[in-house]
Amino acid sequence: MGLRRLIVVGMSEFWTGIKWVFLALMLGAAVATIILVLRAGSGKQLQVDTSEAAKSQQAHVDKPLIIERKAGKMIWRLKAQKAEQELDGDMHLIDPELELFSEDDRRIPITGREAWFNPLSKSIKFKGGVVAKYDEWTLYSEDVSYEQASDTVIIPGDFRIEGKLTKARGRGLTAWRSDHHVRVEEAAWIEDRHPNQMQVMP
Repeated sequence: MGLRRLIVVGMSEFWTGIKWVFLALMLGAAVATIILVLRAGSGKQLQVDTSEAAKSQQAHVDKPLIIERKAGKMIWRLKAQKAEQELDGDMHLIDPELELFSEDDRRIPITGREAWFNPLSKSIKFKGGVVAKYDEWTLYSEDVSYEQASDTVIIPGDFRIEGKLTKARGRGLTAWRSDHHVRVEEAAWIEDRHPNQMQVMP
C-alpha cells in the first residue's frame, strides 16, 4: 500500500512538473513572439529611415554632356563641371554651358553659375551671372531659361545688351532659336554710338 501511494505521489509530481514545463514553454514562446514583433517593428522603422537617407543622397556626375538632335541635326548641347540629381528629378548643374545652334548653324553659347535641367520637359533654367553671346552682341542677366517645347530663350526679368557701338537695357525678353526673332517687353534705355550719316542730295 505504501508502495502504491508512493507511485501515485510520484506520478502526480511528474504531471505537475510536465504542466510547469509546458507553462514555461508557452510563456517562453509568448515572450519570443513579443521580442520578434518588436524587432520586426524596429526593423521596419530602420528600413524607412534607411530609405529616406538613401533618397536624400544625391547622385553626382562629373562633367556631364547632354546633346539634343532633331533629324540628325544638333539643336543644343549642354555641359557642366558637375551635376547632382535632385529628389524632384531635375539635375542641378554647376558652371553650366548651353550651346544653341540656329537653323543656319550659328552657335549661341549661354553660361551661368548654376542651372537646373528637367529631363522630361528638357527645359534649362540658368541662375546667377548669366551671359549669352550672339555675333557681336553680349547679353547679361541673372535669370535665363531655354524652353524646349516652344524652342525659345526667355528672360523674365532685367537684362542688358552690349555691342560694339550699341548698348541697351530692358526687361522681359523672348528669343526664338530657329529664326533669331526677338521680342522685348520693356526696353528701358538704348545708347547708339553709330555716327550719323548725312546724305547730300544734288
